[in-house]
Amino acid sequence: MDAVVEEPVADADADADAGYWQKDQIFPRVKERDPYRRLGISAEASFEEVQDARNYLVQTYARHTAGVEAIEDAFDRIIKEKLAARKKSRGARAAMRKQKQGEDYVPPFLERLQAQFARPDDTTLMRRALIYAIMAGWAVVATGNGGQPTFQMFISFALCVYFLKDKRGEDAELGRCFINAFVALALGFVVGSVFPVYIPIFPPSWGPELILSLFTMVSLFIFATFLK
Repeated sequence: MDAVVEEPVADADADADAGYWQKDQIFPRVKERDPYRRLGISAEASFEEVQDARNYLVQTYARHTAGVEAIEDAFDRIIKEKLAARKKSRGARAAMRKQKQGEDYVPPFLERLQAQFARPDDTTLMRRALIYAIMAGWAVVATGNGGQPTFQMFISFALCVYFLKDKRGEDAELGRCFINAFVALALGFVVGSVFPVYIPIFPPSWGPELILSLFTMVSLFIFATFLK
């Protein structure tokens, strides 16, 4: 008796799935030039809506390589366009604010810097200007006699710390006053190292040590007098 060979029964669900993918895996708007129409959204769509449309289409047409590339290309173009529009809008708003404020507009970082300084009364200003002018003259004389302005620099630094401490009262931290004076010292060195190179207005007999000391004394005077 011959054996009966049964034919394999096809899985109906598998055939249905295969037919579904064969039917829908081709992205129909590959040649659509407008990126919004390609993704099926309006030009006013938000970032979230653009992202959702892109994710849905990529998932739906994942097996269609050309379709996925077209979807990603449209997504990139839209995002770049929206970022450029946002940047342009921010620039326009900043320009409008500046135009409204007119010539009185001050950048925020300058406002914060100005808030750290205040003009003292005329008497205090004249006294400290006279003190630092004496220190500068002393440094010039000492250097002319073959010495160095190191001692005058030390006194100028100590005076800056003292004036800041005196201005801020007994509760002021001495360490903070010292740090402020050190910043003034460093700023004077930097400016004194660069300024004479490009604007040689000092006598040839003045050496770099004297020039640095003079710029540093000016910086210490400004901090001691105007810094809050």
